[in-house]
Amino acid sequence: MTENLLHDNKEKQSQIHFVLQLEEARLGDQKRLESIKKTLSIGQELPEIDKQYLEEQSAQMEKAFGHELMTKWALDFVQKLQEKEKKKRFTLDEIKDSLEREKNKYKIDQKFLKHASTQLQQAVEHERETKGTLDLITELKETKIGDNERLQNITKLLKSGQNLEEGDKQYIKEKSRHLKQVVDCKTKVAKTKDAIKKLQENEMRHANKLEGIKQSVENGKLISEREQNYLNARYERFQSALDQQNKIEWTMQTIQKLEQSRIGDSAKFDKIKELLEDEIPVPENDTIYLKEEYKLLQQIQKHKKKIDWVSNMITELQEIEIGNKERLAVIKKLLEERRPIPETEINYLTQKCRLLMMTKNSEKEYETTNNENNSEESDYNFILSELNTIITELEKLEQKFQVSGL
Repeated sequence: MTENLLHDNKEKQSQIHFVLQLEEARLGDQKRLESIKKTLSIGQELPEIDKQYLEEQSAQMEKAFGHELMTKWALDFVQKLQEKEKKKRFTLDEIKDSLEREKNKYKIDQKFLKHASTQLQQAVEHERETKGTLDLITELKETKIGDNERLQNITKLLKSGQNLEEGDKQYIKEKSRHLKQVVDCKTKVAKTKDAIKKLQENEMRHANKLEGIKQSVENGKLISEREQNYLNARYERFQSALDQQNKIEWTMQTIQKLEQSRIGDSAKFDKIKELLEDEIPVPENDTIYLKEEYKLLQQIQKHKKKIDWVSNMITELQEIEIGNKERLAVIKKLLEERRPIPETEINYLTQKCRLLMMTKNSEKEYETTNNENNSEESDYNFILSELNTIITELEKLEQKFQVSGL
């Protein structure tokens, strides 16, 4: 009986010790473990449900410690493999081959080998990612991208084996994209400068060759067929480049006229000018837009020119005292205000204009042909007959584009 009592006490002490281990490892329900520990401390027998609970926790603890041992073994295996092979990095296939040889040599359990391989893979990937991030941070510091203090803190976390917070991960990704753009830009700049240098050297060679042809021609010598073909090709090439440059200058001047007339979208014009200045092709839709706006400008200029012609003609009539000055002044004011002119006044203006043309023709020192006289008469008759239509259309266009005057 005494022997049974000692056995029971020993078993209870073992159970108490196991409960303490569970508490230390933070496994299981802490309140329930405390209750079990009190029951054992006062020497009472544990209910069957609590015994079963301890058995379940025992299996859980064994699994946890087994996993920890397996992880430590896997990391130790990699370290020894590195020392043996004198290499810092291994591919997953290389590690698997090494494990296979280890298994055949020491009869390692297949299930354990599979878990070890997974742990090794995760460890290698983590190490690779950490090193890649540290290398990236070094590049960011060298190129002065990002906050140096924050990058330093991230470096400390990585080197100490800690996981980065999501905010730091996003920060590194953002700066990585920034770095890539900077590197791409530097690469393109370097390649472009090399290309320019080569083109300049090539153009110098052509300049020397053209100078040689020039000297031959100036000395009255004939050039060879090859030199003639070369000269023609260079001329066509540079004439094409000159035409393109003239087209760019004309387009810039056209945009300037449109802006002065307050016609079109100034922001869109600015974008087109930037493209032209940088010698970047202008998109087709912008080219079409520019042509349409230029047509409107031409239409306005055409109407404005005709009205100016009529206004100047009235001024001439007033100066040489043909017609009634006050009546002519009223007509001129209607023109300036873009208001319709009564038909009677247009007929009156037509008559006075005919007198003006006759007076000017008679004052010429030489005689003009009948065709020229007929042409001039046809021009002013047509303008005056369409004057109200011209005024109306110009008024609409000026109101639409808020044209202040050309």
